[in-house]
Amino acid sequence: MSIKAVLFDLGDTLWHYPEMRPRDEVREETTRRLLALIKRWGYEINLDRRIIGRDIRLAITEATEDAFEGDLRSPDYPEICRQVARRLGMRITREQAEELWDTWNLEGQFLGRRLYPDVLDTLRWLKERGYRLGSVTNRGWSGPRFWKEMDELGLTPFFEVVSISCEVGYLKPHPAIFWHALERMGLRPEEAAMVGDHLRADVAGAKALGMVAIWRRPPQGEPVAPTEDAPDDGAEVPPDYTIDAIGQIRELPIFSRPD
Repeated sequence: MSIKAVLFDLGDTLWHYPEMRPRDEVREETTRRLLALIKRWGYEINLDRRIIGRDIRLAITEATEDAFEGDLRSPDYPEICRQVARRLGMRITREQAEELWDTWNLEGQFLGRRLYPDVLDTLRWLKERGYRLGSVTNRGWSGPRFWKEMDELGLTPFFEVVSISCEVGYLKPHPAIFWHALERMGLRPEEAAMVGDHLRADVAGAKALGMVAIWRRPPQGEPVAPTEDAPDDGAEVPPDYTIDAIGQIRELPIFSRPD
């Protein structure tokens, strides 16, 4: 059966951080924003609350790793932030917890996020040849700021659907998040290819459903952004194809439709 659609991961597949700010600068900015928020809520800034950013990071990392090695249910990140705030003597509402989580997540523009140079041309090439496009991504937050960044990067017009783990409720490689995209596009797994940098989440997850899996091999020496994503565990499920740049998709035999 021929491929009708291509689903893409986002981080380290379509975008990266070639000009990542120094870690100390990132932490200083995170702390500045969090303390400003706490002051606005009317809480005193004490020594413990000055390191709330670190406490959130540690709690998020632990919860994500536990989920990734467990049932793959996407953690409730705002609730984790509320628990951190409670340990620091701050009783906050769900709405405030969501604001705390959003504040902790610095925007991609500040962090130096960039699309890989061949991304938009390749997405355009696929669309022109009749392929439908979507995205399946593990992310701890979505909402208006996420879509604003997608718009600024020029990605929004290309995707029929963007299935985000924190909205679907499951992390890749759980089949539910792939089915979320496939069902909304009216496709069977064998009609779609998945492109991603993570061997377990993207490759093993897609192949378990019968999708074609294309591994976008991560480049070496790239700066790493602060992330809630679990690290690649080197899952031993071989991809159907391996590429070193998104533009190499054009050379794969499964996309050899005549012009």
